[in-house]
Amino acid sequence: MSAVAALLPVILAGAPAAAAPPPAADAAAVRPAACIGRYADTLTALAVSAREREARPVADYVHCLRATAIYEHLSYGRGGKLRRQYFTKVRHGTGFVYRARGGESLVATNEHVIAFPEVTGDGAELEGVPPGSRRVRAEVRIVSNEAEPDDPAQLVLARVVDDEPLDLAVLAAPARLPSLPYRVGRSRDVRVGDAVLVRGFPLGAFAALNAGRVIGTGQRDQERGWDHEDFAIDALLNLGSSGSPVLAISCETGEPELVGVYHAGYRGAQGLNVVVAIDQLRGALDRLEPTVRPASVSAEPAPNLTAARAALAKGPILMPFGGRAIRVERAGEGARFALLDASYPLSSRVEVAIVDRGGALPGERLARTAELRAALWEQLDLVLRYRRTEASEGRTAASARERLALLIRDREEDQADLLAAVRAGADDLVTITNSEWSAAPSGAPDRNEGRTGSGKELVLPTR
Repeated sequence: MSAVAALLPVILAGAPAAAAPPPAADAAAVRPAACIGRYADTLTALAVSAREREARPVADYVHCLRATAIYEHLSYGRGGKLRRQYFTKVRHGTGFVYRARGGESLVATNEHVIAFPEVTGDGAELEGVPPGSRRVRAEVRIVSNEAEPDDPAQLVLARVVDDEPLDLAVLAAPARLPSLPYRVGRSRDVRVGDAVLVRGFPLGAFAALNAGRVIGTGQRDQERGWDHEDFAIDALLNLGSSGSPVLAISCETGEPELVGVYHAGYRGAQGLNVVVAIDQLRGALDRLEPTVRPASVSAEPAPNLTAARAALAKGPILMPFGGRAIRVERAGEGARFALLDASYPLSSRVEVAIVDRGGALPGERLARTAELRAALWEQLDLVLRYRRTEASEGRTAASARERLALLIRDREEDQADLLAAVRAGADDLVTITNSEWSAAPSGAPDRNEGRTGSGKELVLPTR
């Protein structure tokens, strides 16, 4: 006997036998005592037809999904020869058909089941794929289980909706498939203690039915860019169950209703699993559009160059840039950005100085130079704004400082790349560096501060 077949009699134990469902007029009379809300506290409330349907080992509207992504990694071998390596990542999860659209079937699942980063690294690591690899192909198909090899006869699904904050994806299957035989319920009526059923493919291994109870409601998940309201259940679920439909039993009809989509389990815990509540998913499932959210963060204003020049007129300013220290001082109508030695403050030696005279930078070949200029002035503006908030007290000022500090930290890696390009004489900087490096001898005094300098200056064009 299969594990599923052995489990079902236990789940449904005690369910009274009945030859036929009661007439509608007698529905109130047969309402189980356990039903004190919209949904039942026990599976014995299941109607006969639903009990028979859920006793089947496989639900024909629930499918195992295989998401595959192929990554290309570029590197250089002997003699500067370009090498291309390819890596394949495969993930299995659960999806369910919830309605038809023309000759297609719409399949709902978690967005994280089918999502792969465009480029690996920088917080988007994939095991077995080197950082800096680019996704060149991705697909999702329906398979019977994780062991089934890819086959041209399998249905390949097309993306219709991606809603990352809700962790919801809707896919279209190019065929009419059996769909959810139950109606969509109301998750706001779910209570602690309500019984639930979960249909999925744990580990992608086989179709499974799990039962449990609601153990918590009203949790908000804002991890990893998500933003959705959840409830927690104690059903024993595994990897591969993500995207499974979660059903509660209507006290009125005895039929299951869709009240959520299984999202994730707490790491290191058993029987502590989180379900995205259906009420907030309904709009995206019906309209086939991501949920519109008000913009929470406005775009940063352009750097205030007038204020920056006024601050520089009072004296040099030290600021972080790419994990290093830069001393900024006024140079005519522009500014001189001196990159201090990596051992600063032990050494005040200037490794390289960038003098911006404010001229135009035409042509795409100077795009990196324009990026460097913008990054320097943006950083100076952020540092000055941060210091202005230090003159204020209170929660608003503290919140502003925290936000500005985060913006400064978030720019560090890109800034370090720009500094590396300057030191290496990258192609889109070499036009200037070859012709306009000043040639003061190494160890000569830094003419602005009387400190030891490297004699290297990158001078950006005049107006």
